[in-house]
Amino acid sequence: MTSSVPERGFTLIEVMVVMLIIGVLATTVTLSMRPDTHRQASDEAYRLARVLEQAADAAEMGDPLALVADAKGYGFRRRGDNGDWGGANDELLADRLWPEGIHGGALLLDGQPWPVGRPLPLWQDGRANALALEIKTDTRRLAVTLSPLGRSQVDEGQ
Repeated sequence: MTSSVPERGFTLIEVMVVMLIIGVLATTVTLSMRPDTHRQASDEAYRLARVLEQAADAAEMGDPLALVADAKGYGFRRRGDNGDWGGANDELLADRLWPEGIHGGALLLDGQPWPVGRPLPLWQDGRANALALEIKTDTRRLAVTLSPLGRSQVDEGQ
């Protein structure tokens, strides 16, 4: 006997097409959620350059500031009356961690490596210290430099 009621449901082909569409959409969303470290590295480098320049200006005006940097991030220290370096207590100069996928490289003073974690004074002997800090991703290297005139810039691939 044949039934006059049509069968209900989806065919295997229809289910597989829907699964394929869901897989493509999930892949697209997943790939678009990864951070763009190329752009983030540029943003972080230019932010550091502006903050470094402002800190050098403050140091020139008599505020004893130093830069501290390592692979995880950077921050600024202020020399206290007792000669010890302490936190800068300023939102702009506060410690900042590098975003995921970005890490700091060598900190150089006049082209020579500076010890990791040791405060590097921004102003000595009537001039800004010539310094450079490398920022790295898996595919890119940037160098933030401070000139003896207290001006900063970002250079590609140093």
